[in-house]
Amino acid sequence: MVTYSENPKTLEEIQASIQKHLGDPGRKNPSYSIGRPSKTSNRLCFVSFATGDLRYEVEPDLLQIVAKSWRLNLNLKSFLVKTEFAKDRFCLFIEMHPDADHRHFSSVLRELTSTKHPTFYSRILRAFRRLEEDLPATRIDEATAAPTDYLVAVEALSSAPETTQLIAEDPLIAARFRGLKRKQQILEAAGGALTSEQVSEVLGISRQAVDKRRASNQLLALTQGKRGYSYPSFQFEDGKTITGLEEVLGELKDLDPWMQMVFFTSPNDRLEGKPPLGKLKKGLVSEVKAVASGYGEQGAV
Repeated sequence: MVTYSENPKTLEEIQASIQKHLGDPGRKNPSYSIGRPSKTSNRLCFVSFATGDLRYEVEPDLLQIVAKSWRLNLNLKSFLVKTEFAKDRFCLFIEMHPDADHRHFSSVLRELTSTKHPTFYSRILRAFRRLEEDLPATRIDEATAAPTDYLVAVEALSSAPETTQLIAEDPLIAARFRGLKRKQQILEAAGGALTSEQVSEVLGISRQAVDKRRASNQLLALTQGKRGYSYPSFQFEDGKTITGLEEVLGELKDLDPWMQMVFFTSPNDRLEGKPPLGKLKKGLVSEVKAVASGYGEQGAV
């Protein structure tokens, strides 16, 4: 399954993104309608008619549209969102928030009030408050533009004056920062990852069956600490794993999962400079398997 993640800033951008993925609502027998009550309205109305081909998931600040082979994640943190269900219709009303930036920040602070580790969060918040004072505005903007919250933190910390001092004392710290950034960039470039629950839905199997496939080296899974595992989305297509995945993973079984990830997504000289993933999708399983059997000494992420 391919995952698309978009961060619209205006109602027009939301509408354009939905139409890009769902097609023109003006065609014959449309699956949805979208528009504004008037040209000057600050509200966008999205109505989806009942269909078995699409699923909608609405979370705080996020709209997910899930089709058979793709998923669209729309980040709506700058908007007010209200959902309604009317018979066989799913209705979504989206408005620009008058104070979007502080609304999101206030929401995060409310979530922190229920934490079991208040000292941990208070120290982190104090550290990042100092970062805001120490970093120039341009560097803050660059860090904020990172595709994930994790990368925002890494980008900001890697530029902090105190980090510069730590690097001077221990050069390995710089290498660790580069490694963390590289891992996240590779994952984003490959289309992101799915949770165990999402993989269960995509493949139509139980969560236990997903865990069994992971343990048997039939799926590529990245460790996410207490959150369990995440599964790079490139290995799924049309409700199943891509052809040849298990055979190639068998050749890579002795490698770290991130090394396996690098193998699938990086250009390979033995494959005409193309990533193995692209060759697999063309059905060239034996060629990719042969290259995988000699892979592993080229370095790590």
